[in-house]
Order: sequence, then structure tokens, then C-alpha cells
Amino acid sequence: MVATSSKQAHPPAGLRQATSVTPTIALGLMLFLSGCASMLPIDSTLPSLSEVFIKDFRSLEPEACTTADVALSHSDALAFFQRARTLSRAEVEDNYPTAPCFVEGTLRADGQLCDWRISAAATGFIHCDGATPHEWYFACDDCSDLLVK
Repeated sequence: MVATSSKQAHPPAGLRQATSVTPTIALGLMLFLSGCASMLPIDSTLPSLSEVFIKDFRSLEPEACTTADVALSHSDALAFFQRARTLSRAEVEDNYPTAPCFVEGTLRADGQLCDWRISAAATGFIHCDGATPHEWYFACDDCSDLLVK
């Protein structure tokens, strides 16, 4: 008959502590990385744009910012989106000035009807509702020829 011990072998205390912390660190890292992913633009690839239509001009300061500051035609608005850089909302808000006036309208992005806005500060966005909502944010450093006539 072979005698067996009822004691189980335990890893050293330091190793036991390290393995119990590892899941916590892994969970923290996953949460951190998922938070970083949400800072990316909803969609960074620009769809095919068509039927760009200007609906309205608005100004929060009519004396300081007028239609002359955002004098876009339908084709100029399309050119703005094609020429501008696609950025995250945070990048636009943190790195570009705001303007108290803008033009807004509708367009089709890959066939889906969307709303858009271009400000006198040469920033803008496209927002599409629907089954899969999309948003794109833009800044154009080389669009002054489009905005001011």
C-alpha cells in the first residue's frame, strides 16, 4: 500500500499573487483600449458623394459672419468634402477655430440621404441616419478659394 499525502501542493505566495492580478490587469487594458477605439471617427473612409444641395445659411452673429464668409455653390460644397481631410470630431474641436456662421444642406453618401454643414472656419461634417448611422468630420486647410468669393 502506498501512502499519499492529503496536502495539495501550492505555488509560492508571490506566484499566486501575480496570477490573481493578471486577470485584473488584462481587464483594465481591454477597457482602456476599448475607450481609445471610441475616440476614432465613426467612419474614416469617405463614401461616394452625390446630389449635394445647399438648403440654408445660418449665422449666430449676422453682423460679423455673413453669406460672403461662406459663399458656396452646390459644386463648391462637394469640392470642400473632396478636398478636406477627414478627422475625428475631437480633432476638429481641439485643433480648429469655430465660426458663428455656416451653410447646411443634404447630399447622398453611397446612395443614403444625409445632412451636412460647412462653417466659415473651413470645418464641416456629414451626418447620415438610418440603419447604420455614420458621421464624418472635416477640416480643409486649402479651401479659402471655395469659401470666400
